[in-house]
Amino acid sequence: AVLSFFHMEEREQVPSGGTKPEGPDISQAEIGALVKAQYIKMDKYYGLSGSLLTDLTWSEDRKTLLDYKFWEVRDNELIPVQVDMQASQVDITHNNIRYQGEFWWYVQDGQLDYFAGDNRTVDTDGEREWDWNFSFVPGRNDVLLLRLSTGRQMEYVEYPFLYHLNTGKTEELFTGLDPDVLAESDGAVWSDDFRLALITGHASAEFPNGREWLYSRETGTLTDVRALGGVGADSAAFADGDTLILYDMTDNVDGGVQYVTLYSYDLSTGLAVKTMEQTPYYRDWEENPSGVMTFGSRCVLISEEGQVQVVDLKTGTRATMEGFTFQKEDDFMISPSGNKLLYFSTDSKTEGLGITRLGVADLEKGVFFAFDREGYENLHEEGIGWSDNNTVSINASTPDGETRYLLLYQF
Repeated sequence: AVLSFFHMEEREQVPSGGTKPEGPDISQAEIGALVKAQYIKMDKYYGLSGSLLTDLTWSEDRKTLLDYKFWEVRDNELIPVQVDMQASQVDITHNNIRYQGEFWWYVQDGQLDYFAGDNRTVDTDGEREWDWNFSFVPGRNDVLLLRLSTGRQMEYVEYPFLYHLNTGKTEELFTGLDPDVLAESDGAVWSDDFRLALITGHASAEFPNGREWLYSRETGTLTDVRALGGVGADSAAFADGDTLILYDMTDNVDGGVQYVTLYSYDLSTGLAVKTMEQTPYYRDWEENPSGVMTFGSRCVLISEEGQVQVVDLKTGTRATMEGFTFQKEDDFMISPSGNKLLYFSTDSKTEGLGITRLGVADLEKGVFFAFDREGYENLHEEGIGWSDNNTVSINASTPDGETRYLLLYQF
């Protein structure tokens, strides 16, 4: 398969400073008739909640949401939107620790969003700390994944529950699981249907890449990932509800990952099929980086000459980016649904990211197009990512920090 690369002739003219607005102000542009850009100029930080621009006012201790405003970003306008905001409580005791706090949530056009402040707590002698946080459950707007945690960095341990928004009740996910495993765990990744979890453990001298277990809620069984398919894998990722991608890592003398071998593991048959063998792992600090960038069930394979292939790690099929040569300053980021790749290139001579080129590869349509940017050096670009599966956002500010920008690109 081939991904056809198109380098658009039209360049984006990145907005620059100007007068600080009173509230958010919007302008727009079309780039090569293929990309719609919206530039939101702001007097302070505003967030993005799905497709809505948000202005949140928190209490001084950042525990209470005092006020909120929302706008729909439509063409060249910001349209005020009212949401049905709900306030709910977390109050749960686990391992003799009481986790408490308030959070806020709403469902708009079927999409759930939530807001929580700083809920970290430190005991009176400063020896112990605990926290709680949420994350979304794909495809659900009635529950959130609640994580209760203690410690930081190498001491970090967490325990998950499902929080049911309509009742405020929590559902335990690890019923009957060996507590010694959870005591060593720094988190878990769940399948979309919550039947299975990959539980990760801290790295150690015996397991420098950490340990990982596959847990089944239906059977209550726990399996060391190293035993899956008999390949001695270090870690795994969900490709879908029926397939895992197994990662067998080889370290270099300095301890970093040097090579990776990848397998597609069928959960129903227990068979592992090798889809990539002993391939260099991509390391961006090298002079001429090449190798594998992994994104769960897909990877980008970069040759020493800069040729790029996108590999489906479940099937082993490859798509070549025809007409594109990878450079050291380039990077990729997978979309939320996994069917697109964000591509961007940065200028190391500028403060901030300094994004010189931006584009998207649509892996289903087999098309990859990108455009150059002019004037990026007039803004301090702080972050880039997917806002949804079709929209990329860049957070930026003027060099003096007085004016902020949210740059939105719809591909």
